[in-house]
Amino acid sequence: MPPPATVKAEARPRRPCVQAPRRIASNFLSLSAAEIACRGTSVLVTLSLAKCLGKAGYGRIEFAFNVVFWLVLLVRNGCEVIAARELARHPRLVRPLVNNLFFIKVALAVVLFLGLAVIGATTLSDPADRKLLALYGLMLLTTAMGLDFVYRGMERMGLVAISLYIRTAVYALGVWFWVGDSTRIAWVPAWLAAGEACGIALVWGCYAREYGLPRPVLSGRFLAVFLRRCRPVLMIQVAQTVLGSVDLMVVGLLCTWEQVGLYGAPHRMVTAALTFGMIFQQVVFPSLARSWRDSPTSGRRSLDALVRVLTLGLVPLAIGATFLAGPLVRFLLPESYADASVLLALGIWRAPLLTLAFLYQTALIAQNRESSGVGLLAAGALGSGPLVALMLAQFGLSGASFAIVAIALGLVIAGHGRLAREGRQPAWHHHLARPLAASAVMVPACLILLRWHILASVIGGAMAYTVALAAFGGLRWSELRIVIGRD
Repeated sequence: MPPPATVKAEARPRRPCVQAPRRIASNFLSLSAAEIACRGTSVLVTLSLAKCLGKAGYGRIEFAFNVVFWLVLLVRNGCEVIAARELARHPRLVRPLVNNLFFIKVALAVVLFLGLAVIGATTLSDPADRKLLALYGLMLLTTAMGLDFVYRGMERMGLVAISLYIRTAVYALGVWFWVGDSTRIAWVPAWLAAGEACGIALVWGCYAREYGLPRPVLSGRFLAVFLRRCRPVLMIQVAQTVLGSVDLMVVGLLCTWEQVGLYGAPHRMVTAALTFGMIFQQVVFPSLARSWRDSPTSGRRSLDALVRVLTLGLVPLAIGATFLAGPLVRFLLPESYADASVLLALGIWRAPLLTLAFLYQTALIAQNRESSGVGLLAAGALGSGPLVALMLAQFGLSGASFAIVAIALGLVIAGHGRLAREGRQPAWHHHLARPLAASAVMVPACLILLRWHILASVIGGAMAYTVALAAFGGLRWSELRIVIGRD
């Protein structure tokens, strides 16, 4: 008789260390390809919704989505980051960890969903808005059922990538065929929840074949240890969630639905760009988690290479979007969104700054130093709401966008200082010379090609940047070896 799935899972030997570089590279490519396809599709869906729903309709769904998204990240990131870290270090703990964590996530999601329904019923006067918020709230329940963290922690990102494809495809097809105008706005969150459920079902099927079905249990000892380890990480995740969308929330509370829609369209574009930095962190996190005992010199060297890779990609993105914001908005959105070009030019700088700030916090979590950054991020999150409200009142929507960029810059500087206390800070001044020099070549190329078409400007600018970057040294092989784990 063959041994049960749990025994097979526990007896499975760990992959040899020599496979780590290939695994990291494969994982990054898998998730990157999935996110490129999914985020690209999401942007197309956003543009379609912005046109067919109008600014007011799009403002309603964007506000409701971000309210629920805050709560979703509490369920997902607050619990799963620690779980992924422990699975990366102790793969044999899969079943007991999943069983206990599954109970915690479901209980938390039910409580948050009920609270969301009560708050929506008491604060929203329009029944359509209450219905919209409740439908988006279904994401709490689907998120609680998710088991993606198991395969992220064990560095098996291929399955996670396929799951992302399925979620996005179901959502996009549903919106495309079922949402033609603002009268069918409720189908947007309904199809989003349906897509999430389909992607999660795939992961469940694979987990059940390998480990058996999860059996929700709650051990008092597990809960005590988990809460002790999870508390600082949860606070970091809450702070990151607030910083990522507090500006939109403040705009939603203080402005009209038309203004929310105008602000939300470029905000969603910037969020899509910010996602790629988050992918990078997810892929390198297990490797960082296993190397937390390394010397400060080794840790600093690895983080330095990671920061260099991010700046090579995100700095030209921010510079290019700043110069081409007007033509991009005119090409992608209806004429009623013309004022969004300034918001895109300012807001795009959130992508490199918040990505870098969050990477610094990810490094602290991986090295068991998460408490060092909790106060820093908490202060930024607490101060962000009042600052955004003040800047919004003084300078309008552009002031709200600028406030988040200023906070992000402050967090980067402060996060670098916290890493310096641990002796693991990257040499940031070495990272900007090459991307800035290559961007100086890219910008004139973009402006010249803009005379023909915006797509020619974007493609030609990217090619000019690549050629210039190669001429200035590019990403050296020795640095790439560090990123994929060979050194």
